[in-house]
Amino acid sequence: MHMEQPQADTPVILDDALNLPLAAGSTVTVLYYDAPVGLVMHNAVLAGLSLSESGRVVLPSDFRRGKSIIAVLEGECRILNALGERVYAQKSLCIY
Repeated sequence: MHMEQPQADTPVILDDALNLPLAAGSTVTVLYYDAPVGLVMHNAVLAGLSLSESGRVVLPSDFRRGKSIIAVLEGECRILNALGERVYAQKSLCIY
């Protein structure tokens, strides 16, 4: 895959995992627990976010308040399975 080279004075911010450029105004899916000890994982899709100078998506402080952020995923993601969801789905659980 060939990527066009940016001009010398144009900053390019790269995704650490895929080495792909990220754009301001990005849409992300955020995985989080309610702080301080939430047991159920939640997710939220946020759009139109700006990037910090280091290239990380800036989550609004009012969104971050009261949450333990687990992951920020690029794009709108649908969670198919999550850690612990089968435990909560069972009516009774025996631990030996």
